Amino acid sequence: MSGMGGLVNTTQKYYGTTCVLYGCNRARRSGHRYCPIHKNRLLFRGHPEQELISKATSIFAINAVKLLAEENKSNPSWVELMSAIEERWNGAILRVNTELNRCNDGTARIRTYYRGLQICYDIFHNLGMEQAFNVYCSWQWLQESDPKLFVNEDAFKHQMIRSLRNKAKSFRGRHLRSDGSSFAHLVPLYMAERAVVWEVITGIFGITGMLLHRQIDARAERLKTNKERIYAAIKHIK
Repeated sequence: MSGMGGLVNTTQKYYGTTCVLYGCNRARRSGHRYCPIHKNRLLFRGHPEQELISKATSIFAINAVKLLAEENKSNPSWVELMSAIEERWNGAILRVNTELNRCNDGTARIRTYYRGLQICYDIFHNLGMEQAFNVYCSWQWLQESDPKLFVNEDAFKHQMIRSLRNKAKSFRGRHLRSDGSSFAHLVPLYMAERAVVWEVITGIFGITGMLLHRQIDARAERLKTNKERIYAAIKHIK
């Protein structure tokens, strides 16, 4: 307890007793720079000032990527793209499995590094390459379409990796209900975990979503137009 007291006192010396974020006067806790609200935003969104990106927005982006993939599944260039990515995907699986085996064999490990590897493992085995590709490219498209959507690069990385983790259902122990479902909305993503997953996943997909921005944009516009037509038609049905 004395150690924690020392940490709190040291933090107060440097940051004072209130949240360090400009304009926030809430009290800090547990030696953290931010108040509980902004600390949670940091852990769940990647930045204390990052606004929540709605589920509808992320689903719409994923659907645009899915439409692009569906319409190009017979395109030789698309087949070649997926084949090249699959080579990277399989190589990453081998590297992650090797690291996990080293950790499980008793090699000294940092908990967050190990947890990052577990998230990668679950993305590989629970989500799969195609779904991971859709999620990854959808977030890159969102960033390219509206750079102001994210406070900074860390917030962008955080949202993407947390989305991949949640869709892969990469949760353990206390984060699982008795029926096996997860408390995804209550599970933060730590920066060290994110760094591990980011390095692995970007090594596979790179800037593919950015390079495909124009093509995804065209599909997104079609989805938007179709939705507007449906709503307009429903409005005039008696």
